[in-house]
Amino acid sequence: MSKKRMTYVTMGFGVLLLVIMVLLVWGGRRQSGQIVLPESQSDGTGMGEDSQNSRLNTVTVTPETVGAAIGTLARPASYTRDQVVETFWSGGSGQSVTRVYVSGSRTRLDLTLPDGSVRHTLVESAGDQSVAGVWYDDERNWTRLQSEALTADRMGRMLTYETVRDLPALSIAEADYREAFDTSCIYVETRPDRAGYTDRYWVSTANGLLIAAERMCAGELVYRFSAGELDVSPQEESLFLLPDGGVLTEAS
Repeated sequence: MSKKRMTYVTMGFGVLLLVIMVLLVWGGRRQSGQIVLPESQSDGTGMGEDSQNSRLNTVTVTPETVGAAIGTLARPASYTRDQVVETFWSGGSGQSVTRVYVSGSRTRLDLTLPDGSVRHTLVESAGDQSVAGVWYDDERNWTRLQSEALTADRMGRMLTYETVRDLPALSIAEADYREAFDTSCIYVETRPDRAGYTDRYWVSTANGLLIAAERMCAGELVYRFSAGELDVSPQEESLFLLPDGGVLTEAS
């Protein structure tokens, strides 16, 4: 083989090695960027070698990665729980308790009002919009609501933690994993907005549901959300019918 041809072969082999090295490095970087949620440990679990390796393989949640971490979570398709919303103002406070039933895209909210009556709300997705039916106590008459901005979370006066996924990192003051409310959580705290409001979220890594939230204004608590024990049993279909027995998305 001539020296000229040998030079070309040597150069080609060197380029091939360089390409392989670049692909290996890039593949390693992509793998290390995955979000892996930590497994909840029982009280009797020690910090053995397996536990340490698990923690080493977990990407720390930061303002830059919390959106991706929350994006890995998924809510149960069916569940029931109580939700409490408290509001605070100068010289007073108020509280509302809502029983929440969820089955797929359908949500029923039974809110107990201060006078003891109950407001029932059915919410279901209908294309690009959501539709809701509202009635009180055992009445058969109901009112239809429909809007792009209408969601079950808003009807239940719950802060929509999914918006954290779309927040720029500069809008988030703090984000991490922590143990709270007897479970492992993703904690997120936003920076004060133009009106001086700061939001705090505790999202369960076990079920992807918001279990607590607070809103502060100039350092003062003005809103607090808390959720009760979760029941993931299948729901009865009768819960998601209108008081006249009709189906919400089929009713005019």
